[in-house]
Amino acid sequence: MLRIASAQQSIASIPVVVAMQQKLFEAEGIAAEIIDFEGGGPAVQALVGGGVDLCICGGDHAMRLASRGLGGAVLVALLDKHPYSLLAPVGSTIADLKGLRGKPIGITSPGSLTDNTLRYMIRNLGLDPDTDYEIIAAGTGASMRAALDTGSIAAGMFTTPDVQANIATGKYKFIADFRDLDHMALDLIALGSWLKENDATAHAAARAIVKAEKIIQTDQKAVQAAVRERFPALSPDLVAAVARDAAERNLSHDGRAKEAGFKTALDMLRVADPSVKAVTYKDVVALRYLP
Repeated sequence: MLRIASAQQSIASIPVVVAMQQKLFEAEGIAAEIIDFEGGGPAVQALVGGGVDLCICGGDHAMRLASRGLGGAVLVALLDKHPYSLLAPVGSTIADLKGLRGKPIGITSPGSLTDNTLRYMIRNLGLDPDTDYEIIAAGTGASMRAALDTGSIAAGMFTTPDVQANIATGKYKFIADFRDLDHMALDLIALGSWLKENDATAHAAARAIVKAEKIIQTDQKAVQAAVRERFPALSPDLVAAVARDAAERNLSHDGRAKEAGFKTALDMLRVADPSVKAVTYKDVVALRYLP
């Protein structure tokens, strides 16, 4: 069984679900399952600890692992754009990130993509994320929304499809929308040691997911079926909207991480965590596994 951790139930998991539904893993002789976690931090801990084989996580986690000599690698790119937006209650008087100075802001977990992004953007404002803001781990989806609704946080980081679902209620507004930013945002990552020990499986998994990404570009029914399975609470209209965004805006077409997105992700990571050593695109992106 190929155990695939997911940092949360985000749009990035759709290629994996399509590969399962279309029996692409099965055609490669693989049985696969997705195991959901509350944020990238705990998902990567499971990867390093051997509890899972692969992780649908921020590409910056692969960079961090590579920097620490653990051979973190992007096996297949899943998202070419940053998936997160910062939302606040519609009645909030705050209009932008600078206006949140001194306020609590929700991230999914420490060291996650949401954490790194927020710290990078705050630094770009000339402010200090540790002294000028209160950054709080609030989990994902419903738990983030609950923290926002109870006032535990003034704004929170949400990903697709939670962004669309929350905005559709009319109760929330954008404080910052990062979704047009080139970023090696969420990818299928592995440890170098796992790749060495499971070379054939890595090639097979990459083939299955790249085939799924190509199906996503041509078959909206297949995408909608995956979205419905992954997000059963969405209305039919939201299923259609999320499936359309997946094909047109969000997901990689060929599994190949873009170098511009790699640079953005590395810049963000090194601002958030200066202890991370510089790594190159070839250090992190395992192109040899792509078909």
